[in-house]
Amino acid sequence: MLYILLSIFSLLAPVSSWAAIYCGVATVDSTPPIGTPSAGYEKRKGAPMEGVLDPLLASAMVLDNGSQKIVFCSVDHLGMPYSLIEKVKEEVKRQVPALTDASFFIGSSHTHSGGGAFCDIPGFGELLAGPYNEKVALGYVNSIVEAITAASKKMEPALLGIGYSTVEGITHYRSSWPATCTLENDLSVIKITRPDSTPLAVLFAFALHPTVLSADNRLFSADFVGATRTELASLLASDITCLYFNGAQAEIIPPLTSTCAGIGKTLASAVTTVWNQTKTSDTLDIAVKTHKYSFTPKTTPFGLTVPLDTYPTETSLITLNKEHQFVTIPGELSCLYNSQLKAQTKNHLTILGLVNDAHGYILLPEAWHAKTQESALSFGGPTYGQELTDTLLQLHASRNF
Repeated sequence: MLYILLSIFSLLAPVSSWAAIYCGVATVDSTPPIGTPSAGYEKRKGAPMEGVLDPLLASAMVLDNGSQKIVFCSVDHLGMPYSLIEKVKEEVKRQVPALTDASFFIGSSHTHSGGGAFCDIPGFGELLAGPYNEKVALGYVNSIVEAITAASKKMEPALLGIGYSTVEGITHYRSSWPATCTLENDLSVIKITRPDSTPLAVLFAFALHPTVLSADNRLFSADFVGATRTELASLLASDITCLYFNGAQAEIIPPLTSTCAGIGKTLASAVTTVWNQTKTSDTLDIAVKTHKYSFTPKTTPFGLTVPLDTYPTETSLITLNKEHQFVTIPGELSCLYNSQLKAQTKNHLTILGLVNDAHGYILLPEAWHAKTQESALSFGGPTYGQELTDTLLQLHASRNF
């Protein structure tokens, strides 16, 4: 692809490796100081946040099958840029040499009531997240590092299972192109228990903008994600660690009449149903393929330009137990690509959006040219979405098991 200037393919443990599972989990409060701006609503104009409705969290889970380690971390944040994610990886590996060869997948929930001041791109960064503050930005990095390192120190035997469902009634399609869209509302759940079957952690992926709280809100909040965690603690176990990953949610928002508590109860109930139906095992096969690349940011259809010559990023295909596939997206993927990717791959496919980066909307060419709301923050140009999904299909086709 001419659009991609640099590509490095790295295959991490392509050979099957079955072994007993060890898992460590930890959660750290990542809420920035009161007075820090939020991110996600231009209407706020960088105004300081005045308090905390519910804490912003960084929740980490380290999985080890005896020959490979994989790290998942869910962060209540609009979108951690690639440069900060690289700082996280570097510092974790410095503090925990045992994770040097681990695969890291750090997903931002995309809450629009999270902390700002993290984007140091002149002009654009302030528009998106308020004035840049290096101390605050490093605070987000340090909280993620703390969560991952703490999880790595609490490894214990575990059982794992993966299940799927759909959740209806809590999503709304907002885009102007196409005029209508049937949402698939996929829910994926990774269930982790101790050997005695007591709950240890749950990772759930569902595509939905955490924008129940409007731009008028001046209190930090994880939005519906926080309410879902609270509900899961009451349904599964008070000490369970919950990790939320967003999906292909570019055009998907909550219905206007939604409340955080209402979505939280509905989503947590669906997760619990999948949890109860999912069998677990003490073996885990892990295969990861990561594609690193760089691109030149393009001017959006509305004329917004990011003052960068090139932008590095990455995407990955994760396969667990040779059957369950997870693709990581470094931004907000159009929900229309979700159905396309599922139709062209076999077995179960889950999109994990805003993982290891967050560089804007990734759209179909038609949506980009139609100047949809999403295209205002789409910096890859009209063909970027197709190029990225082609890359993911190539990763899928190159599996060697």
